[in-house]
Amino acid sequence: MGEFARQLRLMVFLAATLCTCVTSEAIGLTLHATCCQPKQAATPTAATVPPDKLLEDFRILRGALEEGHPGIYRYTRKTDLDQCFDQAEKALDRPMNVYEFYRIVAPAVANVKCGHTVVRVSPELHKGKPRLPLVVRLLDDKIYVLRDLSGGGATLAGQEIRAVNGVAADKIVQTMLASTPGDGDVQTARLRRSGSNFATGLIGLFGLESPYTVTLRDAKKGREHTVKLEGIDAAKLQESTPSESATLTFLDDGKIANLKINRFGGTANKKDLKAFFRDSFTEIDKKKSGVLILDLRDNGGGADELGKLLLSFLIDEPFQYYDDLVLNALDFSFGKYTGQNRALPANLMQRQPNGKYRMVKHPNWGTQQPSTPTFKGKVYILINGNSFSTTSEFLSHAHARKRATFIGEESGGGYYGNTSGPGALLTLPNTKLQAYVPLMTYYMAVRDYKAASHGVVPDYPVKYTIDELREGRDKELELALELARKNGG
Repeated sequence: MGEFARQLRLMVFLAATLCTCVTSEAIGLTLHATCCQPKQAATPTAATVPPDKLLEDFRILRGALEEGHPGIYRYTRKTDLDQCFDQAEKALDRPMNVYEFYRIVAPAVANVKCGHTVVRVSPELHKGKPRLPLVVRLLDDKIYVLRDLSGGGATLAGQEIRAVNGVAADKIVQTMLASTPGDGDVQTARLRRSGSNFATGLIGLFGLESPYTVTLRDAKKGREHTVKLEGIDAAKLQESTPSESATLTFLDDGKIANLKINRFGGTANKKDLKAFFRDSFTEIDKKKSGVLILDLRDNGGGADELGKLLLSFLIDEPFQYYDDLVLNALDFSFGKYTGQNRALPANLMQRQPNGKYRMVKHPNWGTQQPSTPTFKGKVYILINGNSFSTTSEFLSHAHARKRATFIGEESGGGYYGNTSGPGALLTLPNTKLQAYVPLMTYYMAVRDYKAASHGVVPDYPVKYTIDELREGRDKELELALELARKNGG
């Protein structure tokens, strides 16, 4: 991004790229059931903090959100959020360790309904805590084992989890879904995040630790059974990510182009994504492909400019990408809790009559131009609840312009924008709880979408069974190819 990116690197607040997605590691502990469920099992390895110090930390965090988060009331009314914060504060009436404190704070913060706003226990406290050795997926509010890493004899894959260490599965699901950070009312994102962070959530939410006693239902045998599993190192549960940021393939003698974008950043085919996008659309044009399948599943975001660039190859007239980019201020009183307390660069901003600021030097600000060669054929876009942040911005424009047919499940980010960009990572002084506060609210230049608290809802919804996931079925791609070939692809 040239000078813009250089200026961003100078900012003391965390923002390697704009609109960066919240990673699984970041949200792994941001879970709880409701605003008002303060008492959970204690974790003896964490130091106890007296009530006055807990209150101090909570007020620092609440003040930071109210001062710095420009979209704090985008989805939740101030009166409702104030009530939730007040209830959480009243629950801090006894000495607690950081886990107990977290279990009160996290649900209050989750009620901001911002997928980029995160609280977590310091990762240092989790080192050495073995995790449940099962990779799970949440389907229809039930927990299924996708992969069994326990090393036992008969695999547990495909079975439904009914309880862990005596905690019923429905309580686990309810707790995770109600408390996982996400934009607006998008449940697909919360389902996927809860599944990805299931093992860590058991520790953070319920204090459940190894060995794990798991009750499962084996549908094939029609019975329930219980197993005892030793935990494994957290690293063994991490799912691999594609090394290439994007790939382009062709089907049916070039009639159908399949562009898979894993993230808006990094490289593809030894090129940065700007060059890769331009080369890809040039190749699509040369092959005279009539259909483009654009796969944005599990793309958590990245650099804003790349989302706009992708859109520019699909439309043939100048366009506005953002309606506004709002920050509350250039410096904040909570800066001292980030370890660096310097203002955001004023030369990127323009002060508004209401005292807030607009990011006027953003590369996506103002009138944007289409790119050539423009693809004018049929577009099918594959989406799911992990299609978030920069990806969701692109999706909103493609949807609002009726430029594509959408296949999969509701996308993970809010249709009209998000709060992300430059942000501040706070470490609260007494509990060392960490909180990420995004500092810029994005307003997309799209109109007339009635479900304002949701993402893009697919034209063709796709659901999976656990057996289909285990088999590696790709039902979205199968359907896209069927539609493409039926429509002359």
